[in-house]
Amino acid sequence: MTPAAVAGDGGSGTVDPHGEHPVRRVAGYDRIGTPALVHTAQAVAAEALRVPFREARARVADDGHGGLSVEVIAPLTVPVLGSGDVPGEPVVATTHRARAAIAERLRSITGRQVARVSVTFASSVVDRPRRVR
Repeated sequence: MTPAAVAGDGGSGTVDPHGEHPVRRVAGYDRIGTPALVHTAQAVAAEALRVPFREARARVADDGHGGLSVEVIAPLTVPVLGSGDVPGEPVVATTHRARAAIAERLRSITGRQVARVSVTFASSVVDRPRRVR
């Protein structure tokens, strides 16, 4: 919320999410620009799919009913071949879980409903364990 919308009126009204100040309703609207939505979707998708941020791509559009439609293109993270590490679940199950996580996280960050999340794996990256320094 903008600082002007959080200014308390000392009277009736709703309380901000932190319970600190009454929120006075002010005429106007808040808008999250398309580049901000795309960048946020890219970051959320990279986190959910466990890929580097620069490897994930996202497109966001309004679905025509007030919800967001998100398309993600990212690499599939696979274990080091020959290491004996086998994923705990099939790729399809991992993708379903990631799509749900992407939708919920975007909803919680932006306040917009996410009607659809499509994930396309265009390549693969090896999930190498990182050394702690």
